[in-house]
Amino acid sequence: MSRDPFAGKANRLTQLSRSVLASDTTGEVDNNTWQTIAEDCVLTRIDTIRILGGLPLHQEPLSQGDRRARLKALLGYWANGCPFVVDESLFADILRRRRLKPAG
Repeated sequence: MSRDPFAGKANRLTQLSRSVLASDTTGEVDNNTWQTIAEDCVLTRIDTIRILGGLPLHQEPLSQGDRRARLKALLGYWANGCPFVVDESLFADILRRRRLKPAG
């Protein structure tokens, strides 16, 4: 048994982040498809961590440009071996748009 149960997941996250970033720079996918793939990566990571105190779901949604820049920055950290970096505003934005359903 590993002393660090996250070690395997961290390695997979690093590899996934690198491949998502590479797909953007090689032009293999269009912008919308890249964003969906990148957000899927973030959602996968959200499912593996506990965020104490919740996320700032009350904030305004991020602009398309800001969202893309934050996705690239976050995936860059993860791809370079920093799997514990969290962008709470980005996480909240993605969850609000992709998982949370409006009340009513």
